[in-house]
Amino acid sequence: MEKAMVRKFKWFWPWHDEAEEAWLGEMSKKGYHLSSVGVMGIYRFIVAEPQDYVYRLDYQTFPEKDKQEYLQLFRDAGWEHIGEMSAWQYFRKGSKQREPDEIFTDVESKVAKYKRVLAYLAFFLLIESIYVVIFAHNIWGDSPYSWWGIIRAISLLVPLAALFLMYAFVRLILRIRQLRRL
Repeated sequence: MEKAMVRKFKWFWPWHDEAEEAWLGEMSKKGYHLSSVGVMGIYRFIVAEPQDYVYRLDYQTFPEKDKQEYLQLFRDAGWEHIGEMSAWQYFRKGSKQREPDEIFTDVESKVAKYKRVLAYLAFFLLIESIYVVIFAHNIWGDSPYSWWGIIRAISLLVPLAALFLMYAFVRLILRIRQLRRL
């Protein structure tokens, strides 16, 4: 018998990973068990008997050879790797198992996760900044070509994206400070 699959969309910011973990746990209690994650907040669930799963997320980028070793560490600790969205790794295990329900046992490990996300965002913020300073300046110069009008319109979105990246950067720094106060 084939199990029913359901797709759900829900948006979480990188600094709301604990809320995402809690939501996934609640979905499992309702009989929706995460089977894969897609792009930008699209989750696929298998509909089955409700179970009490704990979900945890980690943010990691690495070569494939290192990834297998990383995943083996989690398997050895009783975690099932569900999938990956971007560099976010999704893990789950039954909460009634006697092993700890956390993948990070200290504050500095959690802080390191957010620092990895910050490094990723910093790269894109740098690219956005270069675009705004160099490329957008040249586009907004006088040009007789009509297709530049389209590029000009698109170039208006780039500073907005840079503002969003700066906002995310600040929110992640605040999350790190919050963790260090605990």
